[in-house]
Order: sequence, then C-alpha cells, then structure tokens
Amino acid sequence: MVFNSFDFVTFIIPVLLLYWLVFKQSSTSQNILLLVSSLFFYAWADWRFLILLVISTLVNYYLGLKINKAEEDKKRNVFLYTGVVFNVGLLLYFKYVNFFYEGFYDVLNVFGADIGHDTLTILLPLGISFFTFQTLGYLIDVNNEEIEPSTDILEFSVFVTFFPKILSGPIERAAGLLPQLSIKREFSYAVFVDGLRQILWGLFAKVVIAENCAVLVNSVFGDYQDHPASTLVLLTFFYALQLYADFSGYSNMAIGVSKLFGIQLMRNFSTPFFSTNIADFWRKWHISLTTWMMDYVFTPLSFILRRQQKKGLIISIIATFVLVGFWHGANWTFVVYGLFHGIYFIPLVYSGKMNTSEVVAKGKWLPSLQELLKMLLLFVVIMLTDVFFRASSILEAFDYLRRIFSSTIIKAPWAFMNGTTVMTLLLVGFFVIVEWINRERKHDLEISKFSIYLRWAFYIFIFLLLLLFGRSAETFIYFQF
Repeated sequence: MVFNSFDFVTFIIPVLLLYWLVFKQSSTSQNILLLVSSLFFYAWADWRFLILLVISTLVNYYLGLKINKAEEDKKRNVFLYTGVVFNVGLLLYFKYVNFFYEGFYDVLNVFGADIGHDTLTILLPLGISFFTFQTLGYLIDVNNEEIEPSTDILEFSVFVTFFPKILSGPIERAAGLLPQLSIKREFSYAVFVDGLRQILWGLFAKVVIAENCAVLVNSVFGDYQDHPASTLVLLTFFYALQLYADFSGYSNMAIGVSKLFGIQLMRNFSTPFFSTNIADFWRKWHISLTTWMMDYVFTPLSFILRRQQKKGLIISIIATFVLVGFWHGANWTFVVYGLFHGIYFIPLVYSGKMNTSEVVAKGKWLPSLQELLKMLLLFVVIMLTDVFFRASSILEAFDYLRRIFSSTIIKAPWAFMNGTTVMTLLLVGFFVIVEWINRERKHDLEISKFSIYLRWAFYIFIFLLLLLFGRSAETFIYFQF
C-alpha cells in the first residue's frame, strides 16, 4: 500500500475521519487508532512479518525499562548488549546472511575448493533497516541517560510502528517523537494544509520526476555497452535525479501524512544538490540515517581514535560511510559506494572545513560563479558515484565508468534525445527551480506566505503535470533497504 496508490487513499481517509472526529478525546484513544492502523498498514504490505515487528517492539520496550532500572553499570551493559545483539542480529540474519554465505563459498572457490551449495532464500521484512535502527538508537539513548524510557507500552508501540515511516523512514529519534505521542494532538488547519502541500510535492517528485527518469534509465542501462559515453553521462544524470526524487518524494509524503495527524517527523532531505562540499551534502541527504550514524558510530569511534588526530578522524569517517553503504544492501557495490563517499571527506579534514555549512546564495536569487562551480563539481562526483548504487556488481560499475571516460564522450547522444528525454529534462528543470526557490524554507514546497491566488494557481499547475506526465509506480527504491 504505497502512498501514491488508490488503496492508500481508501485507507487514509476513514482513518483520518475517525482520528479527528471519534478518537479525539485523549492521546490514549488517538494512539490506539494509530497502532491498529499501523499494524494493519504493515500487514497489508507484508503480513508474514507482522509477528516479527510485534516481537521487536515488545523486546525493546522491556529492555529499555530494564536498562533504566539497573543500578549497576554491569547490569545496564548486559541489557544494552542484549538489545544490540537482538536488533543487529535481526538485521544480519534477514538482510546479510545470504551475502556472507555466498561470500564464504566464493572464498573457498578462490582457493580451488569447488564445493557446490544450495542458495539460501531468506525473505527480507519490509522496513527492517529502519525500525531496527530506530529501536537500537532508543536503547542507546536510554543507556546514556539522554532520555527516560517509555513506560507506556501503547506509546512505545506507536513510536516503533507508526505507519507513515515504518517502511522507509525517516529513522525517528525517541526524543523527538515519543513526547508528541504522550499528549493529545489538537487539530490545526495550518499544519493539516501544510501536510497536504508536502504530500503533493512528494507525489510530484515520485510519479513525475522519478518515474520518468526511471523509464529513460531502464531503457538504456541493461545494454549500456551499445551506447556512446555522452548517452551514459545523460543516463547517469537521470539516475541521480531518479534516486533523489524517489526517496525525497517518499520522505515528503511520509512527513506530510504525519502532519495530517498532528505529528511532526524530522526532515530527511534538505535540497542536498545545492551543497558545495561533501560534508554539507550528507548533512542534507538522508538526514535521519546520517545523524544516526554520526551519533552512534562516528562519534564513539572518533573518540577511541582521538590520539591519531586527523588520521583517526579519517579512519572514523571512512568506517562510518562504509557502514552507511553496507546499510543499503548486501552487495559489495554498496560498500564501495560508502567507501568512496568516505574518501571524499579527506580534503575537508586536512583543510579544516569539514564542519562548515552554509546556504548557497543565501537571500539571493542566483549563486555566485564560485558557488555554482562547486555545486556542479560536487554533483558530478555524486552522480558518477551513484553508478555503484545502480550496478549489479563492482565490475559492471567500473566498466560503466570506464566507458564514460572514452572518446565517444564527444559524440552527440542523438539516439537518446527523443521526445521523452526532452520532456523529462524540462520537468527536471521545473523541479530544480522550485527546490532552489525553497532551499531556505522548512520544506521543498513551503509556499504558505504566498498569496492565495498564486498558491492555488501553483497547485492546479502541479495537478495538471501529474495528470499529463505522471506514471504509475508500485514501489519505492528504498523499500528494498
């Protein structure tokens, strides 16, 4: 039941009516409806793993209480490490066992031991990468005494299973979401309308931008060897936009749907392609994952390696981003993707500019030439690295990149420049302009201060683009993670 489906519309409308008209008396009644709705939503997506989600919720709730009640550090550590083993164990088993299993036999074959083996078939529960990280972060925060553990099983269950974020995030922090679930939500027209606005932009990003880019990418990537380098460059550009529009579109819809219930989720994307360095890019791309990795992996690791100074900092960054890459999937391509992004930080570490962050052309319509060149250079680097995200193997990715840097780069991609390509370029241009205009605002379509006539003209224009150029889509890229 994806957000851009008729099934979701028939699901969300009655839930909203019940939420604001029938279950509005208290936070408890609102949470009961949210929990039942969330479990139904997850069961609709994949009923086979509903019990796993419930068990994960109950185990982490119990461990949070035990960590808080333990008076000795030794006992606290026992419960914390139990939680780490439990959550990481779930992730390793369902997502990575086959990867290590196949890797083991590949190593044996390298040394000449040609041993046959059966392929493991382990189904991947939807959203497991997101809800395991969320509950693991909760236990660590309780252990570090940054938050008090939830003593209300209903509130904690909604915190884990809340349906807008369960399948693809954002990875919410307990300090941000749990307090909202402990109080009754009051209806706010302004928040409700802003949620609809954010849903609209997320829907446009997904079904117009991401899906039209996907048509072009899928039409060429399977036989990329038969196309000139210039076509491959265009294809890589469209894939970078597809990846961004797909996931940011989902995030905007998830955040927008949450606003309809009076609940604020954290922002997950903040116009990352308008960054001028890789550190700033990761502060704006998949923000919930980046901040999670920074807090729970990079910070403790850099503290351990603090005596190594800049070398220790570089090792910590690279290790963190290798893990970021591996989080995305059980394939060496994702590991290399993370490795390269970690390496890109090295010049910033030695120049002392890793922590610099600024809004490009703040308060201005256009960037300076220097800002524009930095943005374009960074985008090209990210665009080329995204090849590892799309390729099925490391060899395929390197072969694709090798073909880009060939003499056919000067050959015009006439075969690829058809009506669909030109139309998609125009749509992407409109998409980028709107995001540029809203780069300093709370989200990508924050136009509440515009006149009512201008707002409605814009809404109608978006609806027309959806009708004319929208394509059906049954899933999102990040559902596989």
